[in-house]
Amino acid sequence: MCKSHFSKVTSLIFILAMMIFVSCKWKHHQEIDSIEIADDYIDALNASDYDKLVGLFVDSIRFNEMDYIRTFSREEYRSLFQWDSVFAPTYRILNVKKAGGELHLKVSKECERINFLHEKPFVTNEIMQIKDGGIYQIDVIEYVDFNDSLWVDKREKLVSWIEKNHPGLNGFIYDQTKEGAVKFRKAIAFYKNSRDFNNQQENN
Repeated sequence: MCKSHFSKVTSLIFILAMMIFVSCKWKHHQEIDSIEIADDYIDALNASDYDKLVGLFVDSIRFNEMDYIRTFSREEYRSLFQWDSVFAPTYRILNVKKAGGELHLKVSKECERINFLHEKPFVTNEIMQIKDGGIYQIDVIEYVDFNDSLWVDKREKLVSWIEKNHPGLNGFIYDQTKEGAVKFRKAIAFYKNSRDFNNQQENN
């Protein structure tokens, strides 16, 4: 083999090696970036930082819960975000796994409303779709730890008691605005300070 041919082969091998190295580095960088996006999303929720949160989405806010499909413009999502923020929620990523352009997440959530109705955080399995360096869609696909019967029972007792004792707060359960959340918190506070609630606690 002549010297010039050997040099060309060596150069080609070097170029191929560099291409593989850069490709692996880029793939690893993408994986880190997508997990950072998920971390930033949770941080924005916990900090009630609306601007940071909507900035993580590529366009519309697509947030689907089981068969309930919801798509919001950024301004439309503001009201629901404010409602959730009033209850001072804490979100935690319990597990994360990357699969293609998706992140499979196990997420826990607790807040004043959940602690009252569920008595502990509830846990969901979610899929976060990442496209063009941002969040395209989030799907809640499963409730891992959610006591539906307890939630419904406590909600019905709260609503019935408020209708009887504080009718001015009626409708709070369906009002997903900031004002509705404030009424919800007042309803919980009134009920927890009532004799009916304290008697229930003693009987449990």
